[in-house]
Amino acid sequence: MKLLKAFSIVAIIFGMSGAAYGDGHQARERADIIIPDGWEETYENWKYAPAIKIDGRIYVSGVVAAPQDGDLKEGYRRAWRTIEQMLVKAGASLDDIVEMTTFHTNLSEHLQRFGEVKDEFIKAPYPSWTGIGISELAVPAGIVEIKVIAHVK
Repeated sequence: MKLLKAFSIVAIIFGMSGAAYGDGHQARERADIIIPDGWEETYENWKYAPAIKIDGRIYVSGVVAAPQDGDLKEGYRRAWRTIEQMLVKAGASLDDIVEMTTFHTNLSEHLQRFGEVKDEFIKAPYPSWTGIGISELAVPAGIVEIKVIAHVK
């Protein structure tokens, strides 16, 4: 956010309009906003799309996994099922994922169990994957956030 503010200040100083530095509205206006059933309030209240489909790609916003009744693996499964729900709504499947980024609050402790559950949902040929250790997530009980990009024709 700081970078965006700084860039906006530079744009004002040098007299650049929003159109001059690409404010992104054109792409979102031609994109399909993917809002699975039950996500309408999230879209309206938090002002973000759970997923966007444009130019054959589906960008799924981060889905947070939290333990379900103390069970980490079930929390991971719930997150993957949510991602699958979004992809299906967009006309894709988990097999169409080409890139994954995961953000872990305790990477070294949870990575093995996360990987075991991921392997239940993601099959070969595998997508690219970047796992990042972080200090916290927006959802206090969250232990991992999963963000994916899928490609369809």
